[in-house]
Amino acid sequence: MEILDSGAAGGHVIRGSLLRTVSYATGVALSIGSGALMIRHLEAVDYGKYVIVISLTSIIFGFTDVGMANVAAREIASSGPEERKRLLTNMLGLRIVIAAAGILVAAAFAIIAGYDSTMVVGTILAGIGMFVMMIQHTYAIPMGVALRWGWISGIDLLRQALFVAAVLLLVFAGAGLLPFLAATIPVNLLVLVVAIPAVRGVVPLHPSFELRQWSSILRLTGIYAAAAAIGTIYVFASVIANSLVGSAEEAGYLGAAFRIYIVLAAVPLLLVSTAFPVLARAAHVDRDRLEYGLRRVFEIAVIVGAWMALATVLGAPFAIKVVAGDGFEPSVGVLQIQALALVPSFLAVAAAFALISLRLNAGLLVANAVGLTTTVVLTLALVPWIEAKGAALAMVAGDCVLAVLYGITLARAGTLAFGLGVLPRVAVAAVLAGLLALAPLPDAPLVATATAVYFGVLFLIGGVPPEIATALLRRRGGP
Repeated sequence: MEILDSGAAGGHVIRGSLLRTVSYATGVALSIGSGALMIRHLEAVDYGKYVIVISLTSIIFGFTDVGMANVAAREIASSGPEERKRLLTNMLGLRIVIAAAGILVAAAFAIIAGYDSTMVVGTILAGIGMFVMMIQHTYAIPMGVALRWGWISGIDLLRQALFVAAVLLLVFAGAGLLPFLAATIPVNLLVLVVAIPAVRGVVPLHPSFELRQWSSILRLTGIYAAAAAIGTIYVFASVIANSLVGSAEEAGYLGAAFRIYIVLAAVPLLLVSTAFPVLARAAHVDRDRLEYGLRRVFEIAVIVGAWMALATVLGAPFAIKVVAGDGFEPSVGVLQIQALALVPSFLAVAAAFALISLRLNAGLLVANAVGLTTTVVLTLALVPWIEAKGAALAMVAGDCVLAVLYGITLARAGTLAFGLGVLPRVAVAAVLAGLLALAPLPDAPLVATATAVYFGVLFLIGGVPPEIATALLRRRGGP
């Protein structure tokens, strides 16, 4: 993995982040129309059920991952060819067994929670679709370590386009809830078929079932496995907790806002994950380079997170109208509250990858446990009082707790290069752009104008790291 030690790695990371974000944004743009049709087609109650089932299966599959993907990326970045091959084949075998068990656990939870028969069967079908996606994601791990973000972005965009096509077909066919939950099965099978020729000869395709190696993998994950599992539950905890104490209609309002929020919340993961192989390698061989990289990652997290929060607050009425249509006006306030979680979410994701690189898994576990507890307790307490907005407030509180606790753990480890010196400049730019809310502009032009003002002011007052422009204009970049 010589690319990780080269001076070009930083440029690859920045360009890769941009490429993955553009690819993701393109996929989101494709899905806006189909998503709007699906919400209107299923209406509030059935769409609320759809979000609940997808959240449940996402929790289960995040839990069954037990942190192996990120640990594999870290180990591959610092190991030889034979070690990588053995690690990947056994990881695939282990993930297949654990994921199959996860489908049964998800179905059992759906039955115990009192979900109707359609939701129970839908949980199994959605789980099978995620099972297939898990196999393809395992094949993609070495491609990410090699910084082949074009390949990964193309596969992600293909999956999104195929799912959009499936949704359109189901809407026009007048399908009920169950076919929508099963749609990921053919979509992910097609993506897997396309991906296999691209990785053949580069990535081992067959699983291995060496129990000793499995034990070694689980020891590698160790405490991080529990931390990753709790972290995955945390992302969807408010939706599941809301389903237990809230009404079906409120679940629909939360679901419409959550659909938009979860799309936005994936952006920090896309941006920061491109830097992870470099951070993991630097943590192993070059502490100064790690400090430099972390500082830049945190700066970008603050800049992009603040802009996305601002744009979401200003554009929430337009976004809900486009995605959900009439009858979902209560979702606007929910989304505006969720938008406030984007800044701490960006910081938390950046800090989480720093903790993984430094193997500070215990701190990750404690923070995730406290964040999950905060989210669940507040959701259960606030939803009966202020309905779906209570779940949104719980999400904001949970993200703030995560960001603070992650930061404390890094500080105690002596990693102080958070790159938060850009905060005052970002605050000035955000306030000036936010004042445009007082102007009599329609929602979409308001967001566009505020974005231009935000980045324009930030550039003028020196808030944009120079490496970004350098990396985009040249083939070499980074530290």
